[in-house]
Amino acid sequence: MSSSIQYKLREMLSEVNNFHLGSSITCLEILKAVMAKKGENDVIILSKGHSAPAFYVILSELGFLSDEELWSFADLNGLPSHVIRGLPFVEVSSGSLGQGLSIANGIALASKMERKIYVILGDGELDEGQIWEAAMTSSHYKLDNVIAIIDRNFRQLTGKTEETMSKEPLREKWEAFGWEVFEVENRAGKILELLFELDEVKGKPKVIIAKAKAVGIDGR
Repeated sequence: MSSSIQYKLREMLSEVNNFHLGSSITCLEILKAVMAKKGENDVIILSKGHSAPAFYVILSELGFLSDEELWSFADLNGLPSHVIRGLPFVEVSSGSLGQGLSIANGIALASKMERKIYVILGDGELDEGQIWEAAMTSSHYKLDNVIAIIDRNFRQLTGKTEETMSKEPLREKWEAFGWEVFEVENRAGKILELLFELDEVKGKPKVIIAKAKAVGIDGR
């Protein structure tokens, strides 16, 4: 991730009291990798929809949003605080945490063509029971075109994840639910390399735990 993208994100959010800045910073690397890997028919679900600012900055870098549109974030008639269907590459609106993986399962089961569904989850979002119900469904139906990526920044809105609701041992939990689990440093290049490797993993849904260094601001 170039420093200019993060700088643009910081400048954009400085106008709105740093709205979910920490969460958006750690999501930038994930989104950059997923956008680079995404095929024409693939789906991206930003389940942690409050990281919409990161997505908007990526869209601006790709030429889909102007700087004027970017700086309209959270204005009454500007870019919404959470992604909504109708924006470029957005097929699923988000906002209520915990729903993205269930939606991904539905798309995977209904799809008659080869397509991957990338679901970006917050580690604080894993507090939602629906995530784990959906994880069982993905495993039961062997939805190997579902790829979940957890933004493991160790923080959520109310504080550190392990103090709010302990997540560890996170890898073992997903393995127990029947998923193929991978851990990687939260850097776009490393995540992208791993995404290509996952093309060869068949018969199980896949989850990437992308570990970020603490950013000192709210995560979720």
